[in-house]
Amino acid sequence: MAYIGATPAYGVFNRQVVTGDGTTTVYTLDYPVSSATQLMIVLDGIVQEPEYSYTVTTSSGTGKLTFSEAPDNNARASIVYMGRQLLVATQANSSPHIDTFNGTGSQTAFTLTRVPSAGNGANLLVFVEGVYQRYGASYSYTTSGETLTFSAAPNSGTANIQIIQLAESNNTIDTVLDNSITNAKLSLSYSPSHFSGNGSTTAFTITTGHTVNTILVFENGVCLKPTDDYTVSGTTLTMISAPLNGADISVRYLPI
Repeated sequence: MAYIGATPAYGVFNRQVVTGDGTTTVYTLDYPVSSATQLMIVLDGIVQEPEYSYTVTTSSGTGKLTFSEAPDNNARASIVYMGRQLLVATQANSSPHIDTFNGTGSQTAFTLTRVPSAGNGANLLVFVEGVYQRYGASYSYTTSGETLTFSAAPNSGTANIQIIQLAESNNTIDTVLDNSITNAKLSLSYSPSHFSGNGSTTAFTITTGHTVNTILVFENGVCLKPTDDYTVSGTTLTMISAPLNGADISVRYLPI
């Protein structure tokens, strides 16, 4: 299934499903969120508007979802956590590292202080007495784990060996704690725009930098279809048909 907007480089959108009973309005979330706009909720096939149809709170690390009206008995609510998981690269091997040794005339194997990320010498620069050494069993050296082995022992005493490990390009991807990075720090805006229909106006001004594929438009709580129901040009959202007088129009911005 394709994403709306830019495809995320890493991460997944976690999902939770709750079932209504006709009376309950408050449900416990699997993951706490700081804002209702971090959730996309579809109730029996109808997309719900954040802050209007539902709100969220967090207490002692537990998130609560509160509907403005109790979902009907057996109504199915699909809750998608948008961008909840944030991924960062670990920094342990993200900078160059240098090992230096002196030859003995007989020693061929040397132990590196950091295991190379690639086993084919791809992130190593090896010099003996300032002369670049070529990787491979038929050439100057090979590696196995943290051990670098020369095909011939460097000379004793005067042989200055310098091994440079370049910054790794395949840094380990790890997770950070939930809610430890805020939207403000990421410079992502989830704040929606709201308008009221008057039966004739079709053009509305929205936040700059968006297209039909980076916004969600709702009319009286019903999610409209991009291009078929509305278009975007610059900061102008144009509805194909003028919303009825008093209609509630909400525009939700996806991160770009």
